[in-house]
Amino acid sequence: MPEESKTTSVSRKSSLSQKSDMKHSGPAKIELSKAAALVVISTAFVLPEAIQVWVSSNGVNVPTNQLAGDSETFPPGVLLASGAAEMFVILVSFAVGFGSLLFDFNDANVTLVAAVNAFVCGWFVFIVNTIASPVFNFREDNMPPVPPAGGWVNRFREEATFYMGCLVSSMAICAVALGFQFFTLLYLYRVQSGSHDKGNLLKHRCRLGYYSFLVTVLGSGMLTVAGWVRVQEGESKLPGPVVYPPNIIIYADVQLMGGLWTLLYGLLGFATTFFTHSQNTYFANLMKIYGISIFAWYMFSHVFTQVALAGPGFSGPGCQLGGLFSAVALAPAFCSQELVLSLDLSKSVMSITEKTAEKIPV
Repeated sequence: MPEESKTTSVSRKSSLSQKSDMKHSGPAKIELSKAAALVVISTAFVLPEAIQVWVSSNGVNVPTNQLAGDSETFPPGVLLASGAAEMFVILVSFAVGFGSLLFDFNDANVTLVAAVNAFVCGWFVFIVNTIASPVFNFREDNMPPVPPAGGWVNRFREEATFYMGCLVSSMAICAVALGFQFFTLLYLYRVQSGSHDKGNLLKHRCRLGYYSFLVTVLGSGMLTVAGWVRVQEGESKLPGPVVYPPNIIIYADVQLMGGLWTLLYGLLGFATTFFTHSQNTYFANLMKIYGISIFAWYMFSHVFTQVALAGPGFSGPGCQLGGLFSAVALAPAFCSQELVLSLDLSKSVMSITEKTAEKIPV
């Protein structure tokens, strides 16, 4: 009896070991590698943002008794903490992503902790960088934002341009970038834990709709600031850059086109969300092509043109915007691809079910 018990125990352990090996082999291994690569890519998108916040805060050079700021200076210590929090998330995310890709380290619990860390720290970074600091600087006439050389002709334009062109736009673009990083960590966790449901259509539609909303808001903000600059300053090259992050404008017409393309990208995302089904993936395929095209537009017409013409002093913001706009281009396109894969899976399952039902005698 003891020998039989030992044999049964070894058999069970062997069975469990085989199941564990099968969990991350074949197609599952490919899915795991894709999820880990997405974590690395999405984290690389926000790396320039973290470096920019850390360095521009100048917190490491400010005396300790001045880190709290004053009535005219936003607390450098808060900006420094924001940059540190974002860098911490980035280091942990890189460790998780590269650990899976290079060393086959796939502990779902570690990845879940990294995702929770990204969520909590991400909210702190989001509130400080896109709401608190910009509003403070605007009220105290600090930079950014930087209005046209002669200022705005009235208070309404000044207020509308700040809230739509800077505050709302910054919130939208950062929500896309930080949210996409959190999503990729959660995606990796689900693949590692075996809880990833590729056939959940509602989940994929909701996620694509969410990113489409943010991209639409971003495009509206870009159109607002570029429109007012165009109306007031004309179509020629501006004497100096107009800066309402994430908008850095030298040619208003170029920024108007960028805002229009971004708005259309968001609207296309809504069309893909609602009208893509197993018999019609036209919008989803168009979405992916549009994502590649708008990435090229952001790089060449915004970063390599507008930001470059603003001068070498904008090299840091240029790198920052390069990463953030890359996230804007990739996130909706990736979600549309996941929606198509989910539809294909549902279609395959339905086909198998129908064939099985035909074989069962009535």
